[in-house]
Amino acid sequence: MTIHDDLHGPGFATRHQRRRVLRIVSFAVGGVVFAVLFALLFGFVVKILWNWLMPGLFGLRVITFWQGFGLVLLAKIFFGGHGHGHGEHGRHFRGRFRDTLKRPAGSEENAEEDDPIPGDGKQWRHFRKFWQEEGKEAFKAYLQKTEGR
Repeated sequence: MTIHDDLHGPGFATRHQRRRVLRIVSFAVGGVVFAVLFALLFGFVVKILWNWLMPGLFGLRVITFWQGFGLVLLAKIFFGGHGHGHGEHGRHFRGRFRDTLKRPAGSEENAEEDDPIPGDGKQWRHFRKFWQEEGKEAFKAYLQKTEGR
């Protein structure tokens, strides 16, 4: 057994695995730094807008940066909710929206039966087949009937 075998044996991560872990950690740290910078910038923007508008319009006092930052946090607590729409409806909508984006526009052969269509979906499960077989002609007949009035 050589030194090379010891360094790359079962107990050691490969270079690719180490790079992957380092990349994930750097994204996490970068995300936190970005979030903090964005929050600080947003607090500064709130301070500027408040000091520009509120004293002149409503006679309120001028605020500091930290008061503006506190207003951002308070607004998030009051109006922003405590999640990111990860409820059942959010997952359902995002999944359908993502599938719609993946499909090329106008491609009937790639379309799935669970397209976002009105209603709860039970009475609409055969809509695509109906439209392909009868719907276009039925719609043309409807247009002729309504335009003939």
